[in-house]
Amino acid sequence: MDNREKGKKLEEFVAEKLRELTGDFTIRPTKASSGGSHNTEIGDIMSKDFFVECKNHKGKFFSKKVWQDLLNQVPLNSTKIPLYIIENEVEGKLVCLTFADFCRLFKEKK
Repeated sequence: MDNREKGKKLEEFVAEKLRELTGDFTIRPTKASSGGSHNTEIGDIMSKDFFVECKNHKGKFFSKKVWQDLLNQVPLNSTKIPLYIIENEVEGKLVCLTFADFCRLFKEKK
């Protein structure tokens, strides 16, 4: 399986899990995901609650540039939470989000 296929598989997995967790069955990979053509959608997953960027890496890896690029794309005053989801052979699937957004998720749940 090449990197593009691995990335697409991760995006589909994340979209499915988010659909299950939120009950929002409109969540889907964006048209620009997996190295597709660029459009106006932000990130790899289309969701009313999140901006999601997914990356699959061979070893330990966190790209500060990918995270910063995602944060820079979020429109001002947006209520959507940016998520950077990384999958690698060492730790498996990891999620990066700001601590403020992490706390907000718990606060909204109560």
